[in-house]
Amino acid sequence: MLDTTVTIDCVRVVLWGARRRGVDAVPLLAGAGVPPSLLDAEGARVPADRFAVLVRAVCVALDDEFLGLADDAVRPGTFAMMCRTAIHCPDLGAALRRAGSFYALFPGAPRGWLSRDPAKPEARWEFSVHMPPRSGPFIELCLLGITLRLASWAIGRRLRPSLVELAHSRAAAVADHRFVLGERIRYERARPALVIGAADLAAPIVRDEHDLRSLLTGSPAGLLAGLRPAVATSERVRHILDRDIAGGVPAAHEVAARLNMSPQTLRRHLRAEGVSFREIRDRVLRDAAVSALADGGWSVAEVAEHLGFSEASAFQRAFKRWAGTTPGAYRSARCSPPPCAGGARGEHRATAAEHVEAPTLTRPPA
Repeated sequence: MLDTTVTIDCVRVVLWGARRRGVDAVPLLAGAGVPPSLLDAEGARVPADRFAVLVRAVCVALDDEFLGLADDAVRPGTFAMMCRTAIHCPDLGAALRRAGSFYALFPGAPRGWLSRDPAKPEARWEFSVHMPPRSGPFIELCLLGITLRLASWAIGRRLRPSLVELAHSRAAAVADHRFVLGERIRYERARPALVIGAADLAAPIVRDEHDLRSLLTGSPAGLLAGLRPAVATSERVRHILDRDIAGGVPAAHEVAARLNMSPQTLRRHLRAEGVSFREIRDRVLRDAAVSALADGGWSVAEVAEHLGFSEASAFQRAFKRWAGTTPGAYRSARCSPPPCAGGARGEHRATAAEHVEAPTLTRPPA
């Protein structure tokens, strides 16, 4: 997964759905270890694993997989059962049609269907769902992002739609829209949709129920927290930077050499995937800083040093740009991590399959 933090926009919308149903947001934030002060910080981000904990808590509190964002609830387990009905289809097109037929049985669920113009080689996977203005962009991100990630997993390669259509305006877009859905987006369309080529629709389903059991652990919250599908070169770059983050990330030419390509070739591959080396580098540093400060045990000066910043002030400026608040304010406002002992309704024991890895800093021996 390329990103291991989630924009605060998504946190706000999830909490809006909870409040809409009369659930107090403060205990939910505390249980997920998300500082409440971040809700007022533009551009702030939270670790993806904590966002997944928050989503699961809201789902349990509301007994609703749609997180209170629609007028009718979608009972937990609906998504898993849909996956089990679709996994036995021969190809992606058939799986999408079966998923649409399945969700049509549930009043509160979004309607999805595959439409095809006989004169065109591609088809449209469209959604029809009530989207309150406050939550519309987030709902579209979830519906289309989870579809892309689940379809990519099912066919064993990244699904790249030729076009993505969104109902909201460009100005209302959630910060992560472009990273999750790609560059080819049209706004203010009739409804959210993915335009999928004939070759992708005919791609065989290569997964089975054994594979599905691992995927469904913690889903759909786990899928929602890690929406962006992995892509070849950018994922490899991210892995190298994650591994060598202590003391400062390697330069672009060093990474290119490790990948046995020239810096120009590396730039070309990344450009084709809609990302630059600097963007990946900033995300690695951002995610490692957010994770270290949220988990505690590191001073601001230590985090800055181990991330390779020559001055603490430079780290403070960078962190403010990444997270919308200063590192000191973020660290002092952080909440205790969620309990790991299960038992009562709403409590959750994390498993290895649910964990979303973030770049971590390893303290050197004393």
